[in-house]
Amino acid sequence: MSKYKSDAKKDPQFAVVLSDTDNDLAAVQYALRIVGVCNRKGEWRERIRGIRVIHTGDWLNKWNPSVEMLDFFKKLTRTAPPGCDLVILNGNHELEILRRAQQGEFPHLGEARLRFLRSRDLLHVFGRSLFLHGYPTCHLLKFLQQIQREQDGLNRFNERVRKAFYEGEHALFKQEEGKILMGNIKRARQYYREPGHDGETQGVKVSRLLKGMGIHTVVHGHSPNILVQKDNEFQLETPGIRLVNNDNQPRKSLLGAAIVDRNGEVIFVNTREMYWQGGERTFKKRIRTILGIHR
Repeated sequence: MSKYKSDAKKDPQFAVVLSDTDNDLAAVQYALRIVGVCNRKGEWRERIRGIRVIHTGDWLNKWNPSVEMLDFFKKLTRTAPPGCDLVILNGNHELEILRRAQQGEFPHLGEARLRFLRSRDLLHVFGRSLFLHGYPTCHLLKFLQQIQREQDGLNRFNERVRKAFYEGEHALFKQEEGKILMGNIKRARQYYREPGHDGETQGVKVSRLLKGMGIHTVVHGHSPNILVQKDNEFQLETPGIRLVNNDNQPRKSLLGAAIVDRNGEVIFVNTREMYWQGGERTFKKRIRTILGIHR
C-alpha cells in the first residue's frame, strides 16, 4: 500500500524514461532526482502527480544482478503516489538472469526478488509511444497487431506477450532451441533497408505496422551511444516514425533519461543538455516546470 493518502487518480501525462543502467543505482537515483521525481534518499517526492517512470530494460547486470537495484525498484513500485507509477521492462539481461536462475544460479536473489523480476513486462504503450528494449521488428509488430485486433486495443497485451516469451514458443533476443526468434536486430540499418519478397523494405513495413496501431514514437535502448541519445534514428528507413535510442551509457555519461509526453514529444536529460541550459540548477528548474513539479 502506498504511504501517500489516496485521492482521485490522474492518468500520467509524462513518462520519465531510463535505459540500460546496468546495476548502476547511483545513475538511476541521480536522474530521478534531477527531474524532480525522487528526493536525495531515493524516495518519491511528495505531492507529485501525473508522472510515469519507465525503464526500457537492462536495469540489471546479467553476470552479477544487484539486490540493491531490485529492492529499490520494488520499493518505488510499492510506494508510488496517486497518479504516478513505475513500469520496469525486462531486457536481454533480465531474461538471461531468469534463464540462468532456473538452472540454480543467483541464489542470493531469493524467490521473492525473482518473482518481481519474472512479473515485469517486455513492452509498454504510453499515449502514442511504444517502449521496448531493442529495435521493433516486423515479426514482433505483426504479433502485437494480432493481439490488438483480438482484444480491440493494446492496453492489455502484455499478459499475452509475457506468456508467449516466458512460457511459449517465442524468443525475443536470443535464439533458443525450438523457439521462434522475434525481436533481435544486430544491424538495424541493414535490417530496415532489406527488401521483402514484395520489394517493400522492412523499415517501411515497420512504419506502416506501427502507424496502424496508433504508434508514432518508439523509445528503446540496447544499442549504446556515447554520452547522448540518438533521435530520429533511421528516419529515411522508417518514414513517419520517430525512433529514439535512449541508451547513452549512463554509467559513463553520468546522466541519462528522456521525458516523453502522451503525444510522443521527447526532451532529453543528459550532461550535454544540462551544460547548454546553463548548469544543473537551471536545467532542473526547466525540467521540473515542464513536469509541473514546483517544489
